Amino acid sequence: MKQTISARQFPQEFVWGAATAAFQVEGYPEADGAGPSNWLRFCRQKGVVANDDCPDISPGQYRLYQEDVRLMRDLGIKAYRFSLSWSRIFPEGRGRVNQAGVDYYNRLIDTLLANGITPWITLFHWDLPQALEDLGGWRSPEIPRCLGDFATFAGKAFGDRCRHFFTVNEIANFTKWAFSTQVEAPGIIYDRKTVNQSIYYGCLGHGYALAALRAVRGDLQIGLAHDPRACIPTIPTPEGIEVARKAFRLENSEMLTLMMEGKYTPEYLAREGENAPKTTEAELRLIGGKVDFLGLNLYAPLYYVAIDETSPLGFRLTEVSKKHPLMARPESYVDADILYYLPKFCHELWGTDIVISENGCAATDVLERNGEIQDTDRIMYLKGALSRLQAACQDGIPVKGYFVWSLLDNFEWCSGYGYRYGLVYVNHHTLERIPKWSASYYSECIRKNSVL
Repeated sequence: MKQTISARQFPQEFVWGAATAAFQVEGYPEADGAGPSNWLRFCRQKGVVANDDCPDISPGQYRLYQEDVRLMRDLGIKAYRFSLSWSRIFPEGRGRVNQAGVDYYNRLIDTLLANGITPWITLFHWDLPQALEDLGGWRSPEIPRCLGDFATFAGKAFGDRCRHFFTVNEIANFTKWAFSTQVEAPGIIYDRKTVNQSIYYGCLGHGYALAALRAVRGDLQIGLAHDPRACIPTIPTPEGIEVARKAFRLENSEMLTLMMEGKYTPEYLAREGENAPKTTEAELRLIGGKVDFLGLNLYAPLYYVAIDETSPLGFRLTEVSKKHPLMARPESYVDADILYYLPKFCHELWGTDIVISENGCAATDVLERNGEIQDTDRIMYLKGALSRLQAACQDGIPVKGYFVWSLLDNFEWCSGYGYRYGLVYVNHHTLERIPKWSASYYSECIRKNSVL
């Protein structure tokens, strides 16, 4: 039965969460027997990360997890999305288990539950054990099967207390961009066919992990976290919305549409030609396995879609104007409509429940003399995003939860510590945590289950 909700309110069982990733917040990446990852090796090279930053200590959640859980409890956060450091548990990616790593995640999970916070685990969030990178990384057909084995272990070790799992996070960043740019680990450029095959193997890794978790326990809720190419209508007439939905499906052919439908679109195969990935029917069935929810990582629009009767597809794509409003990061254009239309399109196309697995922004955070961080710009961004998300819920789109990115200021990959996304300010030298004004705003939204 469709739940009726009033203006500004969210559904009664709506999940209010915060999200992080292991490599970005834990620090101490080789402590207590953990092995190196491809990202650790990558960012220890000179000149590949801004200011040669590396998360050797900060933000330090590996040591300070109890403090961070208390912060979440005090803010009223109901769920915490965190990832597992694969190489902290399997230093060589497989084989020998590092019990100290398992013990850390058990302590974190138990502390979360003791404080009324539900754990949501991401199995893989970009940081591949270096030993597996040395085998070819996501260019190798062996790695998807390794992720399946890791999923089996994680499901058995943590599934008794953790019922929610994301298989993979943002496949493009550890395949497409990892092998076609030098800003993501391992930062080695390959030809288009190799890049496309790696993207396919990333999707196949999701499929293996999904099947493995299903085999471990029948009561798990399993999805994936994906950053789709965000297409929204230029003019939201019924016709404009329809062509935007069509554009969204086609623009996401190589990953999201493949995983939700278990096949490539004819348009994608025609476009790639001889560079299209090699597939098998059995692998495509794994990739297209039914998920319980789809996690969307939504930050900024990519394209506005306009009706174009002269185009064979009936639409044209317009990139965001360079004069468009934006947040502190150069690509962080602002249009809260992504929080309405992308959940709508995904549900209408594939009939799935939606979770906003990431949404947030870098802002102009300054520690004032009075000790406050008055991030009104982030509050403005969150207010717009939550307003449009609430409208989606009110219109019957099954959005089940929202995870703000991020709980803490963290290591932002190739940008190092240069951008701050957290509700909580982190002094990267002393590791002091200071909740920002946006933390108080978000806390009030949670308390009232409403947009303020």
